Amino acid sequence: MKKIVGIITIALGISNAVYAQSIKETFDANSLEWTECAYESNSGTAIIDGGKMTITSKGENKGLGIALTALSGVATKVGENTFFETHCYAPLDVLKPFTIRTHVNIKKLSNDRTTGLVFNYRDGGNFYCFNFNSEMVRFERRVDGLVVGAISQGVKWEDKKNVDQEWELTSDGQTLTFIVDGMQILKVRYMPLEYAGFGFYTFGKQELVVDDVEFIQL
Repeated sequence: MKKIVGIITIALGISNAVYAQSIKETFDANSLEWTECAYESNSGTAIIDGGKMTITSKGENKGLGIALTALSGVATKVGENTFFETHCYAPLDVLKPFTIRTHVNIKKLSNDRTTGLVFNYRDGGNFYCFNFNSEMVRFERRVDGLVVGAISQGVKWEDKKNVDQEWELTSDGQTLTFIVDGMQILKVRYMPLEYAGFGFYTFGKQELVVDDVEFIQL
């Protein structure tokens, strides 16, 4: 009987591996139609070049309090901290379990510069995001440009400059999990997904370089 159970378990594992579908974006071309802004704007740029996506936002160092205020949708003037993002429509059915894995480089981690990923993205005012600085990771839910819910977790990062990281966002249909370098950072429940929009952003005087993004439908 035990042998039969073992065989069934192995068969199920093989079946799941066979049916998992993976699409990898290596930025050799803009095959997923990421939004780009190559010209020099008041806010920043998002450029695909040399097999990488680089998102850069402008700003002065004015502290995390102002950073979070501006991320809530408050307009900024030229020279103040600015928000810049890029997104695509992920080749996933977000109503089913999935994993998104990406390798990035962050120019500098400090308390007045943030970066992260956006998902369940409908438009510039309606999305979920995981964002973080040198002190914490924060999940935010935004509706019509306003933060209507947030969950934070304090984290201290060992490296602060030119930080290479692997980010992973997983959904099992009930729980969202954000993982950095194999370490689970934050779990969020009761946040249903509707939209396949997915991307990255920076805020303040920040630069994020994305090497690749892998979309895995489980």
